[in-house]
Amino acid sequence: MGRRVAQGACPPWCVADHRVELEGGAVRHRGPTVSLGVLLRHPDGRPQPAELMIEVHRSEGEPTTWVYVGDGTDQRLELSIESTALLAQALAAITPEAG
Repeated sequence: MGRRVAQGACPPWCVADHRVELEGGAVRHRGPTVSLGVLLRHPDGRPQPAELMIEVHRSEGEPTTWVYVGDGTDQRLELSIESTALLAQALAAITPEAG
């Protein structure tokens, strides 16, 4: 696989060094990764500590910006930026009632 160079300007939130990344396919713009320690519910009902990564990304030439939330393996969710804002509003609305 060869090194990639962004064809256009990176979005202001992009921290990727496209000259050294060796991923195949289109250039992927990505923001800083945030790690979040959380408590997940294990399938058997037990609480399970985990670390989730949160990252904004968009492939070059693609119109949609995505937010990845996951543990780097099986546990993941990818939402559009707009959907992420709606999710944040919904979580804020129900959290005080559920606490």
